[in-house]
Amino acid sequence: MSGSAPGAGRPGGGRLSALLEAVAGVDEVFVLTHDNPDPDALASAAALAILVRHVAGLTVHVALGGIVGRAENRALIAEMELVFERIDGLDIPTEAGIAMVDTQPHAGNNSLPAGRSAAIVIDHHPVRTDRAETSFADIRPHYGASASILVEYLQEAELEPGPWLATALFYAIQSETLDLGREASEADVAASTYLYPRSDPQAISRIRHARVPASYFRSMHEALALARRYGSVVAVAMGRLPYPDMVAEVADIFLQLEDATWTVASGRYRDRLLFSLRTFEPGAHAGQRIRGAIGDRGAAGGHGSLAGGQLDLRGMSDEEVDGLQAAVMADLLRALGEDPDASDPLVPDPDDA
Repeated sequence: MSGSAPGAGRPGGGRLSALLEAVAGVDEVFVLTHDNPDPDALASAAALAILVRHVAGLTVHVALGGIVGRAENRALIAEMELVFERIDGLDIPTEAGIAMVDTQPHAGNNSLPAGRSAAIVIDHHPVRTDRAETSFADIRPHYGASASILVEYLQEAELEPGPWLATALFYAIQSETLDLGREASEADVAASTYLYPRSDPQAISRIRHARVPASYFRSMHEALALARRYGSVVAVAMGRLPYPDMVAEVADIFLQLEDATWTVASGRYRDRLLFSLRTFEPGAHAGQRIRGAIGDRGAAGGHGSLAGGQLDLRGMSDEEVDGLQAAVMADLLRALGEDPDASDPLVPDPDDA
């Protein structure tokens, strides 16, 4: 990382000065991602940690909740020269500053310690109204990726990302926007153009084509057997998952099906019932639709064309979980304009032919 040395003079004016002011007077900062972080959350957290460490000269920890299960996400972390810590193993001092990336307080998808507020929030999801305790918030829903926001901060600080950080940020933007084809803004295009010459193409290939465990194919086999078509919607209600972001992988894969307008995937990981919603339709309000379907039964959110939700299953029997999954799936199908009682298997059983 080239640019200012730790503790060097802070640039005057602009958002960067306001961000640094939010952590003035603290000795260390803990940067938190959302639980089960994706490439955008991981790369954005790394960039913010580098920024605060180099410009403000503070000790910075990067922490996450949940697990990193998806192969590409594990491969991305392996390429980084940064250690991600488990938040459940950290004792965050009361005098330390907390920063959040790609999520917001009370979003229901992060492990912000109870009773703590965030000094910094940087995100590209829709603005939540219950974040008054945040000292500095830069939330830009018109951006396709949080990583693009962080690129602008690095540029303002005159910090040029080294190959591993440029690779992580570039891959994050491509992953979040489907190679700039989904909800990408001019800022995302500009950030990608800036990052690519500074990135490592071989590392990008290693991330994009990461090797997967056998459990991946077992889950995909299950998903194919259970997938059903409801008009233009492909819905998959799976059982227990090997890792939580498997639902997003399944929803992404089935969206490649011709004539499919929406895909919905759900499954259980430990004590959470997870849902993932995808579409290629612009302005489809996926986040609003899944929030309406889940309601006060859990937490949900997202963008125009992708969204997710989760429900707490603690204290519920397997039969109650199955009933809840079916009820939420039916409500979500209705929100998408389809009859939950009218469907056909995506892949017919050859024995029924």
